[in-house]
Amino acid sequence: MPTHSPTALAARPAPRSLVLLRPTGLLVKALLLLGGLLLAANALKLAAGYSPGRNGLGALLGLGLLLGAGYGVARGNRPRLLTISREALQLEPVGPEPDQPAETIPFSSITAYTYWLRLLRFRGFAQYHLRLELADGRVLHLADRPGPRPHDPAGTVRLDVLAKRLARRAKSEAGPLRRPLFYQTRTARGLLWGSGALLAGSIALLGLGYPAGLVLLPPAVSYWALYYLGQADAESTA
Repeated sequence: MPTHSPTALAARPAPRSLVLLRPTGLLVKALLLLGGLLLAANALKLAAGYSPGRNGLGALLGLGLLLGAGYGVARGNRPRLLTISREALQLEPVGPEPDQPAETIPFSSITAYTYWLRLLRFRGFAQYHLRLELADGRVLHLADRPGPRPHDPAGTVRLDVLAKRLARRAKSEAGPLRRPLFYQTRTARGLLWGSGALLAGSIALLGLGYPAGLVLLPPAVSYWALYYLGQADAESTA
């Protein structure tokens, strides 16, 4: 088996990956779904001749949620160049006009991490995600950026390569703790049962002629949809 000297290993270029900082997450998707449901439900009630007071406010609330979540999607996907060295991660801005300075994240400052694969089926793209919890309380959510751009640096690899290096380092020494995906936790399954009960209560109220069932319907349906989308599209890889 070939061996490599420490000098040769140090001379190797550090792996780097083009990533998104703060990609679209669970909260933004929930707001998009909830806003769409609220807007559709209240618009249908207005079209059916119900009182425009509460229904108009509900439609405006749904529209506000959609606009706010859309703004979060537009502003949240910021590209960065992530490099992994022997002692730290380096985040650098990409593009001719960088909007943020470079940042060095020592491995000693990473207290926990989560690493998973999300399948974007409608775009034909498998996107790796890495969530880092830092000692100062911050949380960094990184993900592969699909598609090349004019100012992308050459020689980059998928985030998978860097995340696996971090995972190996965590296993070989007293490194950061690996956390499971949210959809793999008891809390997520408990909320699923709760949303099922909420959905059943909503249907029962509507069946008895109480319009209050419409208030319970959007959050119940939203969580069920997000849970099963997360189960289908997210696969733990570390």
